[in-house]
Amino acid sequence: MKRMFVSIFIFLLTFVSSDLLYAQDDDFELRYEAEANMISGGGDFSPFWLSANRQGLVSLSPNNGYLRMGIHKDMEVRNRFSYGFGVDLVGAYEQSAPFYIQQAYVDLKYRSLGVTIGSKEQTSLLEHPELSSGSMVWSGNARPVPQLSVGIPRFTDVPGTNGWVQVKGELSYGFSTDANYQRDRYKKPFSYARHILFHRKNLIFKFEKDAPFFGLVGIDMAAHFGGDVYYADGSVVHCPTDFESFLKVFVPMSGGSNSTWSDQVNVLGNHVGSYLMEFGYKQDDWRIRIYKEHYFDDHSGMIFKNWQDGLWGFEWTRLDRSWLTGFVFECMNSTDQSGPILWNENETIPIQVSGADDYYNNIYGWAHWGMTQGTPFITSPDYNADGYMSMRNSRVRAFHVGVKGYITEELNYRFLSSYSRNWGTLYLPFLNIKSNYSGLLEVRYAPEKYSGFSFGTAVGVDTGSLLGDNWGIQLSVRKSGILFKKR
Repeated sequence: MKRMFVSIFIFLLTFVSSDLLYAQDDDFELRYEAEANMISGGGDFSPFWLSANRQGLVSLSPNNGYLRMGIHKDMEVRNRFSYGFGVDLVGAYEQSAPFYIQQAYVDLKYRSLGVTIGSKEQTSLLEHPELSSGSMVWSGNARPVPQLSVGIPRFTDVPGTNGWVQVKGELSYGFSTDANYQRDRYKKPFSYARHILFHRKNLIFKFEKDAPFFGLVGIDMAAHFGGDVYYADGSVVHCPTDFESFLKVFVPMSGGSNSTWSDQVNVLGNHVGSYLMEFGYKQDDWRIRIYKEHYFDDHSGMIFKNWQDGLWGFEWTRLDRSWLTGFVFECMNSTDQSGPILWNENETIPIQVSGADDYYNNIYGWAHWGMTQGTPFITSPDYNADGYMSMRNSRVRAFHVGVKGYITEELNYRFLSSYSRNWGTLYLPFLNIKSNYSGLLEVRYAPEKYSGFSFGTAVGVDTGSLLGDNWGIQLSVRKSGILFKKR
């Protein structure tokens, strides 16, 4: 798959490069961004909210930093046909790699249909990108995954509904880039997997037009599959990556004899998903909404056997630059997991008990480069000092608040505050419930006099028995602008 992916990417990159050279677009704007970021502090880890939901850019080391430079062209949404692209390079200190490509992608659009190929940062489908704790399926907590995605990337009117119903959805396949990290990070006697493939699909309907009320329903599903599984006893299973496997992940079905035992008795791959719902009310300059993300890890969750689990949220936002422009309150629970027992029906006991879902855990683990791809409240494997490559804490009850606003026209702030109680996993519970508090206060100054520059500072703290007592100060400088423009 990687060879096919690279071939398509090079072809599309050649296409957009030729257009750049000859400036065939009547409207062409190439932008650049550069950022220097440094964190210094004390404790065992970088504070939770200085590292969580930052696209995997920030290390868990208490002292780390990076220099980031990139260029990108955005698509012209109003044009029938348009394209965009981006390249984003990072040099890092005290991270898993000293240099890496954070983003390299090409976007194509014809009418409402879109194609994206490459590694591109994504955030939650439902939750606020700056104030929320993040989606339970995909939050922007880990580095992006190179993938080929096709679908309707932006909300589009459904024919015959007079604009009252809109739809968007995408289907993608990709592959992880952390094979060497997995190999170097793990330690015996644990198991791990490399060269993992990725699949995601989502479909969302939005109900909104001129009325003040609006709503949304949808589903978001993703999976890891394929790759090579290295067991503690030294055995290796090369999981299938043929066309049939791609179909069995798209429509979840059990694996064949060449897959792991778990995939044979369940379904092929490590699947995660959520039902998405929201209802809200809006005015010209503000809006309010409530939302729910019902998480599922297998079929029992899909039929609400774990109805207590998920993310509940309340959000208020306004459009001006007042002292309060956004407020979010969220509750996240993952303690039920469809009950404490998993029993597969057999001749001895012909009863099926579909519990102990063990969220995010599988031989794959729902993570990339050591960071969970869903909610950061489920503790990432990168926190495990002993080389265990899965989640040791997936049963969590958390409360979260996010606030942002403007102190002056040029000075804005963001405040995040979270408290969680943590039970470990159903198979390896903590002896005592572990608590954790994490907070962040961030201020960013964007002087009008120096267009394109912004200067930021943030203070983060953790306290509790889960992550320990950590503190850190972040300093950052950003510069963005237009590199080339043709009208």
